Amino acid sequence: MASDPRVHKPRLPKVYTDQQLAFLKSNLAEFERRSQGSIRGDAKKFALERASEFIARFGLPDEFIGIEEAEPRFREQIYNWFKNTVGRTRRKLEGRPRSAKKSTEKVAQSNALGWNANVPPPAVIPYPTVDTTATTASQLVAPETVAAPLSFGNLQATAAPMGSASIHTPTIGHTPSASHSHALGMPITQSTIQDAFIRGLDATNLASMIQTFSLSNPSLTPLAPVIDALYDSIFSDSNSLHRDPIPYLRRYLDASNLFTHTVVHAGVSGPHAGLQALEMQIRRHSMWVPNVYPRLSLTSPVSSNSSLTDEMQRIACDRQRRKDHVQWARIHAAALELGVLRMPSISEPDRTFASGRLFSDIIAKDSVWGNDEVEWVAGICILRAIIRTTTGATRQQRDEYEELLRRYEDRWKEIKDETRQALVTEVLLAAKEDLTRWDDIPR
Repeated sequence: MASDPRVHKPRLPKVYTDQQLAFLKSNLAEFERRSQGSIRGDAKKFALERASEFIARFGLPDEFIGIEEAEPRFREQIYNWFKNTVGRTRRKLEGRPRSAKKSTEKVAQSNALGWNANVPPPAVIPYPTVDTTATTASQLVAPETVAAPLSFGNLQATAAPMGSASIHTPTIGHTPSASHSHALGMPITQSTIQDAFIRGLDATNLASMIQTFSLSNPSLTPLAPVIDALYDSIFSDSNSLHRDPIPYLRRYLDASNLFTHTVVHAGVSGPHAGLQALEMQIRRHSMWVPNVYPRLSLTSPVSSNSSLTDEMQRIACDRQRRKDHVQWARIHAAALELGVLRMPSISEPDRTFASGRLFSDIIAKDSVWGNDEVEWVAGICILRAIIRTTTGATRQQRDEYEELLRRYEDRWKEIKDETRQALVTEVLLAAKEDLTRWDDIPR
């Protein structure tokens, strides 16, 4: 009973490291500022966010493992700690006395945590000064410390050298129980899944993360945020245009092979649910939709600052849409390279190719006739993947693709954006070289 937070509610875990204390103390000043602001609940929101960050960085204390609703209880406990610490500091500065009972509790709490409540406050912010720079630097120097939040309790694996093949693979079909999900020691969100993709988490733990996330966020398409996290992990920085999506797709596909039938996406369960989610997102982003936002008239003056702001926001949104369309085409091409869109149809298993493969061919042939240059860029990326992965081609197919490449080359001359033109140059030359493999096909 003593370890149950419903009975005994310590403000902080019994075992608390200097690094954990430094993290909490570094946020006291901001909590103080928000608690005095005009936005209702802003301070509590900030404290709960820091509590989630604490759990992601250090994990849950042992005393919370296996307890029902452990994470919400612990986050509330962290919020109470922020609130009580700020209150004690204010009362001390104002010289307000406390009751003997509260004073005794204060001394006991300070002794248990190693909190030096007698440290004189700085001139500006009345909280102990914390050297967060050293803490941050130590985390950057020691990657194993940063990796700790993604260690899944009993699923934690010993780090192996790069290139090592000695990776433990569990029996396919294992589903983490609800209590085991709490024992993972971190909240599983779209951001943590994105981070797992970036860091190359092994398939076993990645599958466990995704299954826990999908079960915790039930919907008809629970894997859609996972695909979004996959996309963001590939194209998260300015150098992403030249990043190969294939390694990231492999991580996702390896993890989806371990899905159990408790994972259901759009009516498809098990490992096929992962493929279904990826194919649905690829199809959804394969069709270019022209900008539907109304444009400002160039002949009439801007009526207000808000109109100019809206126009700038529209331009930024349109630029991002164009970038996303090209990047999704590269994911589409990578999926073709990996054979994902060549899987036998689930509903018609006797077919050699699924409808996704035929869909890719149609997109590649139609995009060259589009009015926007992003359609041409996307189309040539998909066409090159089709040429590379087509087996048993006929002479008629070769002539058809050769003519299609000539049309894309004409479009290449019309592209105005230098970055897109450079990408098309690279892909077009590679596609022509791949097509030379078909020269030996008899007429």
